[in-house]
Amino acid sequence: RQLIRTPLLQTEHVRTLEPHVDFALADATDFLRGDVVYDGITGVLKLAHAAEGLGLDIEMHGPGPAQRHLMTSVRNTNYYEMGLVHPKSPGTFTNIYTNYEDSLEAIDAKGCIYAPTGPGLGVDLDWDWINAHRISTLKIE
Repeated sequence: RQLIRTPLLQTEHVRTLEPHVDFALADATDFLRGDVVYDGITGVLKLAHAAEGLGLDIEMHGPGPAQRHLMTSVRNTNYYEMGLVHPKSPGTFTNIYTNYEDSLEAIDAKGCIYAPTGPGLGVDLDWDWINAHRISTLKIE
């Protein structure tokens, strides 16, 4: 990392706090990557605070309502990863939510996106779509 001028964003598929901090303390990355799917909202928030204490920024891995909310609550993050963006692509999460999208249309004229404003994560699940595509269920009594 010290031999190149391009900043490195490591830890995309690293899980839990300690290995992320190991990367930072070893001076092996310029940013840390937080993943809500791997570590949950609380885990990524802890990682963001640890990164801030070490003077690093954290960038969220992948798009989604949880990532948007985390970005609004963390001051050491800057870039939203809008995945699967192409004029012919419907974007990410176009089916599972009824009032949310991660596509080119979600980006405003200034190049910004916003966190949903409803209760919880601010999104409504499309239960008709989810039930139509359900593979199996498990009910624990």
